[in-house]
Formats: sequence, structure tokens, C-alpha cells
Amino acid sequence: MIKEIVEFMDLENNGENFLKIILENRAIAKGIHIIVDKETFEIKDFCLNDSSDEFNSFVKTYNLKEREYYCNYLDSNKNFDSSPPEGKNQIHSASPYALFFRYKNDKTIFQRLLEIKDRLFKTGYFEKNKSLTQNEDILNNLSDIEKVIKEKIATKYFIKRIGKKNLKNLKNSDYIKVYFDYDMTLIKAFYDEYSPQMAFNKKGLFEDKEKYTTSQEYNCPIIDKKSELGTSDFLNTFADKKPFYMHLTRNKLYDGFTALYSGKVIQNLSFFEEILKLKIKIDKYDKNMFPSPFPIFISNKDAIDNEGNRIYFELLKENQPIGYQKIIESVYLKLSDSNEINDLNFYLIFWTNTKDGIRFYDVDYVDSFKYKLDDFYIENIFEIENFNTGTIENIFELEWKIFAKFLYTLKGENENTYLLKNNYFAEKINVSKGEKLPAMVATKFYQYNKAIFDVVYKGKLESFTGFMFDDLCISIIREQIKLNDDWGKTYKIREKLALYISLYKNFNKGEDLATTIKDLRQKIEVLLENDEIHLESDKEFAFASGQLIWYILTKSKSESKTHSLLDIFISKNKAEDFKMVMAQHIQKYSHAFKFFQNKSWFDKLVGEVMAYEPEQQTIKNLIPLIMAGYFSKNSISEKISKKAVENKSNEENSNE
Repeated sequence: MIKEIVEFMDLENNGENFLKIILENRAIAKGIHIIVDKETFEIKDFCLNDSSDEFNSFVKTYNLKEREYYCNYLDSNKNFDSSPPEGKNQIHSASPYALFFRYKNDKTIFQRLLEIKDRLFKTGYFEKNKSLTQNEDILNNLSDIEKVIKEKIATKYFIKRIGKKNLKNLKNSDYIKVYFDYDMTLIKAFYDEYSPQMAFNKKGLFEDKEKYTTSQEYNCPIIDKKSELGTSDFLNTFADKKPFYMHLTRNKLYDGFTALYSGKVIQNLSFFEEILKLKIKIDKYDKNMFPSPFPIFISNKDAIDNEGNRIYFELLKENQPIGYQKIIESVYLKLSDSNEINDLNFYLIFWTNTKDGIRFYDVDYVDSFKYKLDDFYIENIFEIENFNTGTIENIFELEWKIFAKFLYTLKGENENTYLLKNNYFAEKINVSKGEKLPAMVATKFYQYNKAIFDVVYKGKLESFTGFMFDDLCISIIREQIKLNDDWGKTYKIREKLALYISLYKNFNKGEDLATTIKDLRQKIEVLLENDEIHLESDKEFAFASGQLIWYILTKSKSESKTHSLLDIFISKNKAEDFKMVMAQHIQKYSHAFKFFQNKSWFDKLVGEVMAYEPEQQTIKNLIPLIMAGYFSKNSISEKISKKAVENKSNEENSNE
């Protein structure tokens, strides 16, 4: 994967594009920014970062984003002023052409300036600058700058020129940043010399504890070129105090270390990490510009169209955060005329920014990613009003049309379906204020969120098995049945059951449950009218039982009648116990059937269900069909209603 990240960054060809993105969107440090004239060494201009139009104009005038970027230190462990015993690092610049430090208003400004000046000359700050360049022009400039800092940094001139009022407006964590306005080519030249040497992981890994790299030159495994090698902070927390990081079976190549690279490679990795951390402000909120998860293509022309445009740069022109889905859709549009679109190959990196830096949850190679789906169709099997039917065309629609429906939060009676998308890999589910997380939803989320992630973001449909699909859907539907508190409210239950039935064939080896239920309905219709027709399979028994249970429960006179009573039946394990509960409820409501004029249909269904001996001794696998029979239009009630209409019509005709 390291090779693919380096190729993706490809600083030789695409570095300017990435750098432009970084510079355009990076935030300038809070504090006061001071420009010093390179000829007179007088303070030329300054401005407080208050996000005003005046400051924005100041930034453009002095190219401040670029200056600040190239003068910042790369790593807090590699400041140019030393670590203890001299004390904690204070200087946050790493260039001859700038001086950055925090104000810290627990001291007077004069005390703080004296403290910084003292550190500069006691900790070898200037010597460090000199040791990292061989450029004579830079060395000459550095001598002049060193002299000016010594004479002017902690003087009344400095305080008077900036103004005590401006300095007192600074907060404790704000910066004072001083820039010497030399040409950017010199500033970049020093950065290009310094950064490859300082991009490595912190020192202490090798025999020479002052070095960041091997003592000898070796061929870099990524760039076939001899150089001194070192470790990268990216995806790596190498520490010599933890010997298990250094395999005892390692050979002596690269001083015995197993993952060492050249400075150029490690620069690219650091640059990639910086890209991931990049934020832009949208609607007053800071948002990551690059998505998590993030795909790095290693085939399909690296998502390049015929004009040589990489889709990442095309999307970033919109100056909006780009999502994983948007990237895949864009690749699809670019490659839609070829056969490659359903055979994408890429590395997928799932990451997040934390207070301790970037954390990686999942890094995986995705082979033959399938974006388009075939034969995924949602059918309105229960004839529900305002129910969305149609084809599920791609893997992302599967996420929000199916999985998100079963993993939801409640706000009042409304179901919010963002839970899954916002909590992949969450150690603890985040729920918005005022919302509730049903217990069964939480259980199934923790059980299946990783498998669903693999389906949606890696295209691994096979990772979500038929057992998983059945368990997720039926468990949630049963929970909603248990919690039902109103006989008239069944939309959410029937919606989920219709989704489950529609896609059952896609997760269970092709068995079309929707067609099966249509056939079962027709069978029950015929069975009720014909004494010669009987139940012939467990599936017919299950569906007929659901029809019978619904009709029985309609006879309850309870004011708080709910569908939670269905769970009394399907919670039974053995088929004989299931039938016994039905018999008990028929007895319970016998008064409602005794004198009923059209009870022949009811009698027929009762006789068939009670007489049938299921082949399966348990009803667990029959529960979906029992629920389908229960929530389908009831054949007995339909026939009674139809008969009532006929009787009324006949009566009216007789009166005439």
C-alpha cells in the first residue's frame, strides 16, 4: 500500500495540484503576523488574524499562506530549539526566513521576547538552520537575519512599532509570527533541503542516536535509488523501547529494520497525511475535504479520463468536501463506456482525525469492486400507501434504502436513518440529543456494522450472508411487533417486512420469497372455497397460520388492542406449542365465531391449520412466512366484505 500512496501523491507530476489545494484551504494561525523588510529590516506591515476582510487582503498581499506553510516545523519532536534540559520547545518555525512563537500572556510582552531571544542563542537554533543548507545565498541571508533578531527582537522598537494595545489583544495560545519578506524561491529552496532530512520518524532508532536514518545507504524498496533510509510516522509508531516492534528474526538488511524508506518516500507519506487532515469551512463548520473512507485506485487508469484529468482534482475544483460515493460515481461516469466499471481495484483507507492525530480503523485492498447491482428490486408486497418501490441500482442505494431502514434512531415516532452512516467503526454509538436508540437496533448494529461496511464500501456482497440478512431484518421486525401500541399503526412493520421479502432472494441463493407469497395468497383463496384443496407444505401452513392469527385477534374487544399479541404465537419454539396457542385463542374468542353467518371460511382455515402436521419440528424458519400471512390482506375478511356487498345488492334488488 505504501507504494500506491506514493504513486497517488506522485509529487513529480501532481504535487503542484495537491499543494495548491492545501494552500488554498489551510487555515492561518491565530495571532499577529508581522512582515519585516529584507532590505531595511524594519517592520514593514502587520495584521491581527481576526478573519476580517482587512486580514484576508493582508494574506493575499504577502502570500502569507505559502510563507507560513514553508516556514512551519514538520514535527514537534524536531524543533530547531532543543528539548529538555533547556525546557519544552518554544520556537515553532523551521526556516531562516521566519520566527514563530506563542504569545503566552502570563508574562509581559517584554519578558516573553527576552525569553524567546534567549532560547534562540542558547539552544543552537541558528546553527541548526545552517547545518541543513549548502546554499550560499541562504547562509548569507541567515547571518543578516541572526544579527537583526539579536538587535531588535526584544527592544522598545519592536513593542512600540506593533503597539501595546495590539499585543494585549492576543490570547494565551495566539502566535506572534515574524516573516522576513525574501523571495519565495529562497524560502522554498531551504524547505526542499530541510524537509527530506527531517520527515523521518524521531531519532533514537539507530546506533547513532542523533541520526534519523541508517548510517549506510541502501536501495529504497519504493524508489529504486540508493540513499540513507529511515522510518515514517505515517501508519507507524516505531519505538526502540518496545523491542517487539523489532522482529527478532529480522535479517541485517537496512540495519535490521523491516520498513525503511528514503526521504522522498516519507515526504510523500507525510504529504498524504496532511491532505487527509485538510479541512474546509462549509456553512460555518470545518469539514474534512477528503472523505473517509478514501479510495486510492491502482487500476482503471487511476480514474483518469481521456483528457488526463484525475477525478480527485476535478471534484476538488468545486471547493466542497467530496464523498466516497461521489468519487465512485464520478469514476463510473468517466468509465461508463468500458467494461472496467464493475471491476475497480483500489486500496480503501478508513480513518478519522482525533486529538492525538489521524487514527486508521481499516486499511484494505478491494479487488473487483461492484458498483452496479443486478436484479435488486423493492416490491410493494403488502400494497402499502406511499411506499417506494423500484430497482436498487447501485451499492450505495442498498445502504440507505435497506440497511439504514433497519438501523435507526427514534425521535418521537419518527425514524431517523443516518445512524449507520455516522457510526461505522464507532466504539460507542453517537445519538443526537432527543433521540432514542432501540435496544435491539444497538445489538444488531454492533453485530453487523463491519459486515455491512464491507458490503457497501468494499463491494463484498458475499460478506453479508443469508443468515445475517435474516437475523438483522427479522429481529428488528419482531422487536417492532413487540413494541406496537396501536392496532392501526403497522406502516413501519409492513415496510420493513416488504423490504426483507423483496431482497430475500438476493441474500438467500435466489429463492424468490415475494413470488412465493403471491402464490401462497392464491392458494389460500382457492383453499377457502374448495373442500378438496388442502395445505400441502410447511410454507402454506405458515402463511395460513398468519392469516388465521390476524383474524382471531381482530375479535378482541380490548380498547388497547395491539399487534404485540402476535409475538405470543411466534415466540413458541415447537410447532405443536404454536398450534396449541392458536387453539387457546380460538377458544378464548369463541363467542365471536359461534353465531357468525359466514363462518364456513373460518372453519375451513381452522381445520386445515390444525390438521396439518409440519415437517419442521420448530417454527423458527417459518416466522417470516407467518408474519407475511399476518400482515397481508386477510382472505377471510376480504371474502366476508365481498359477500356483505353482494347481500346488500341482492337485498336492494329484491326490494325493487
